[in-house]
Amino acid sequence: GKPYAPGSAREAIAAGVFLVAKDRAESGIIGGFNIERNISLPFLRRMSSLGVMKKRAERVAARRQIDELGIVCGSEKDELSALSGGNQQKVMVARWMSQASRLFILDEPFQGVDISARRDIAAKLRASADGRATLIFVTEIDEALETADRILVMSEYTIVGEHRNADIDLDRLLAEVAGGPLHGVA
Repeated sequence: GKPYAPGSAREAIAAGVFLVAKDRAESGIIGGFNIERNISLPFLRRMSSLGVMKKRAERVAARRQIDELGIVCGSEKDELSALSGGNQQKVMVARWMSQASRLFILDEPFQGVDISARRDIAAKLRASADGRATLIFVTEIDEALETADRILVMSEYTIVGEHRNADIDLDRLLAEVAGGPLHGVA
């Protein structure tokens, strides 16, 4: 890879770099908007022609994501504020999964969601990982083990460990996460 620093969110989106922010209430969802509009919001230009929204394209994209992520709602017209926290988080993830990207970054995507929602999101992330790089930042080891093929352990902005999930040494991983050496492990 090479260093990349977009000048704006619009520039990042145009380059195919998508981010699911850690704090959905502050920098993600818009509670007064419905599910459909929350999913399409960053892509309104792609879903319009000569300044006119293609409502059908917006509705189809929302319905597809509702089905694929198992978002519990009456319809894509439901306001986001009426959904549970887990379903709001699914909408946040669905927004960025509704379009093709080169790099998908998720910062604590499982924060504040129940185990069922976490499993739904993790399964969708794994299923959609082909063809794009996906980086998921988590603080819970079980979330990393459930979701990732490869796990990097970081401490103070430095990678201190790298593991393949298929052949992970859990003792080593735990030692790296704890920040100290494990007796007998080099």
